[in-house]
Amino acid sequence: MSRRIALAGFLAIVVAAVAAAWIWFPWVFSANYTIRVATGPLGGDAHKFVAAFKRELSEQRPRVRLLLEETANLQESGEALENGKVDLAVVRSDHPAAANGGTILVIRPVSVLIMVAAQSSVKSVSELSGKKLALLEGTPANDPLLRTVIDAYGLRASDLVSTPLADVGAALQAKRVAAVLAMGSTGPGPVADAVKAIVRATRKPPTFLDIDEAKAITARSPVYEETEIPAGGFLATPAVPDDSVSTVSVSVRLVARNSMLDYVAGEMTRLLMVTRAKLAATVPGVGGMSAPDTDKKQGVLPVHPGTAAYLDGTQESLFDQAMTQLFNFSIIGGILGSLGVWLSSQWRRHRPDETQRKLQRLPAMLVEAKTVPADRLDDLEEELDALSAWFLERFAREQIDPDRIGGLSTTISEVRQAIRRRRTRP
Repeated sequence: MSRRIALAGFLAIVVAAVAAAWIWFPWVFSANYTIRVATGPLGGDAHKFVAAFKRELSEQRPRVRLLLEETANLQESGEALENGKVDLAVVRSDHPAAANGGTILVIRPVSVLIMVAAQSSVKSVSELSGKKLALLEGTPANDPLLRTVIDAYGLRASDLVSTPLADVGAALQAKRVAAVLAMGSTGPGPVADAVKAIVRATRKPPTFLDIDEAKAITARSPVYEETEIPAGGFLATPAVPDDSVSTVSVSVRLVARNSMLDYVAGEMTRLLMVTRAKLAATVPGVGGMSAPDTDKKQGVLPVHPGTAAYLDGTQESLFDQAMTQLFNFSIIGGILGSLGVWLSSQWRRHRPDETQRKLQRLPAMLVEAKTVPADRLDDLEEELDALSAWFLERFAREQIDPDRIGGLSTTISEVRQAIRRRRTRP
């Protein structure tokens, strides 16, 4: 019974080890390890970024395959991540998926920019109340960050006029609008294009208005960040803006499901950081790519544990992880083994084995030899012979303690003498 319990325990540990390897190290059993990524719309900056990384990854880690899942927008990418349809997604920091998953990388910030003509008398955002504002075509009027800024200054959504990029300069020059609202990052992009359109129409670069309420906005909505656009962030000659501008931004992030293996997340972060320069050259929009803040006291959005381990220099190698799991299994196996031995001893204590039952039969046979009818003595003697042969066989196999065999022999002899006396009795 002990051997059977030990064998069952060993098999249970082997099965558990294989199952754990299947869960934690699935690439061991597969030629390829596939990661599904929601990228946003085809041709968008997020899609270009992931596609460029896919090419770099195929060279660095051929066994790891990125499967790109196109979505209509970053909102749908976040929903795909939350519904478990993908393993990674490019999402904005103000989407619930960013809070429910783990950040791998901050791809770029997207800021709200407000521009007025150089000769405009408007010096602050609060002075735009009640005036018509050009909203760069392609920027949703219901964008959460844009609406947050508008509400902070008491501006009306009805005053926003969707304006094509080619017309923003003329609309500002003709004073059909008092300012131009746009969302984007520094460097090439929609904001830089709008700046060029305004310069062509007005012959002068626009003036950027500081969002003085940035600190208050980020205090109320920690998923946003107070940002400073440096001088020359959108145009080098002449420098536009000509001085730093305070604004508020939302970050576009690569977010993983919490179930993603720590080693995989850490390796993804490492490869992204290593290939950052190449990716920025291929997709200029990701020039501001940066590592997430791993300080839990300051960071509002969670960072994936694997990414945090890599960035903090505490990432374990595959060998270290395997040894840790082996150590854990050895502890579990020891506990299970001890439990099995205890259960076996309890079972033996409360349920006598076959040897014990046959030993208990001998005193009963001694009583029967003195009391049973004479015609049953032959049956009793045959049972005694079989019992003697059984004890002798177990003794030969060393399954009976030698110290007990003497007492057994004495008891068997007493039973035989009792049978013999009954037969000679007149």
